[in-house]
Amino acid sequence: MMANSAIDIPFYASKGGEPLTGVAVQMGFKFLKTSGGVDKSINAPSISEIGGGWYKFSTAYGSAPFDEGDLVGVIDVDKDGVNMLCDADRYIPVEVRLDYYALGRLVNRMSQDKITGDMLIKNESDDTVLKLGISENAETMDRVPGAVD
Repeated sequence: MMANSAIDIPFYASKGGEPLTGVAVQMGFKFLKTSGGVDKSINAPSISEIGGGWYKFSTAYGSAPFDEGDLVGVIDVDKDGVNMLCDADRYIPVEVRLDYYALGRLVNRMSQDKITGDMLIKNESDDTVLKLGISENAETMDRVPGAVD
């Protein structure tokens, strides 16, 4: 079975309005939960630096922690308190939603299995971004991005 590709969730960190750089190792999730309240903190993804105060974490739908619905969380940018940030700079709310993948359907290639009806959204590298399984006996309507109804 093919896993869904991870999506990157970027966020910005600053101290007093200036980009905060080189602190990815000092960051961690204060909490990470499903929108229904299930604690997923144990499977929180790692955080890496993009540059210029930007950081990211990655997760794939169907894999922990993104395996029980949309996620909400708070990143503690200074979990050890070494940068002495004010609370407004220190705690960054984040969310990961399944509809982030849906946006990909508008701009990425999609293929559909003629037998099962399952759809695969693929990125420019031909990696599967998301598999949309079709239930037996379900009615479907084909939609071509950019087509006018």
